[in-house]
Amino acid sequence: MAIKKQIKPYRLIGNLNIVNSPDIVYKDSIIFAIFVEKISVMKKLFLIDLFDGHLIFENDGLKVLVDTGCPVTIGKSTHFDFMGQSYQCMTEFGGKGIAEISAMMGYDIDVFLGMNIIEQFYIQTNYQSKEITFSTEEITFDSICSTPIIRGRMGEVCIDLTVKGKNVRLALDTGARISYIDESFTNGEPKVGTRDDFNPLIGNFSTPIYSMEASICDQTFPVNFGKLPPVMAMPLKMMGIYGAIGFDLYNAFTVLMDFKKNMLSLKCNT
Repeated sequence: MAIKKQIKPYRLIGNLNIVNSPDIVYKDSIIFAIFVEKISVMKKLFLIDLFDGHLIFENDGLKVLVDTGCPVTIGKSTHFDFMGQSYQCMTEFGGKGIAEISAMMGYDIDVFLGMNIIEQFYIQTNYQSKEITFSTEEITFDSICSTPIIRGRMGEVCIDLTVKGKNVRLALDTGARISYIDESFTNGEPKVGTRDDFNPLIGNFSTPIYSMEASICDQTFPVNFGKLPPVMAMPLKMMGIYGAIGFDLYNAFTVLMDFKKNMLSLKCNT
């Protein structure tokens, strides 16, 4: 059980009598009340189901998809009980609810976990052992490298990578089973196939796939990049974002996401 002290000032007005009060310090007719708040430290490991590259785990019988690319959490209910807390959920986002999202992905989920809840935790993923850990305290992690997580004003979460010798900012998206990059990077690259995908806001679509390499803090890994539909690519480019990195990054490394310090740390899978 962790202990946190909060010091709150209260202006002394007249003859104030405090009964059963917290620790009190008087100074210049201001009462400084020291409240001791007990905070439960929780750390929990979940087994994950990588259905078609989607990061899904089960919590109290509910199927939960983890999506750092979504700013809000969507659920069948207006609340989601998780890690000892109850969180508010939206039942629709962009006119789509859980039933529509499940139909598009071909898998029944109960909660679409977005950044409003994700950012409350330290999160470690290991796709090789099919595990995800949520913790309210820092996770010990012997990383081979770390890189900043860039937070945008619209709720976007990004990291910088190197592709074809150029620095490029991509959305960090655990919900992306296919990674994406601007077509200026795929021009001249051979197409290795076509895959179907979906986005909750625009529905289902198909994309050509290009097999390339990306680097993050001098660590190189293979990526199968798709090409974003123009309706998705244009608003991202206006924010300086040129695609999204998802399954390929999390499949290549054990990843620690620290949204308190906004750092992404990696270590080699074992």
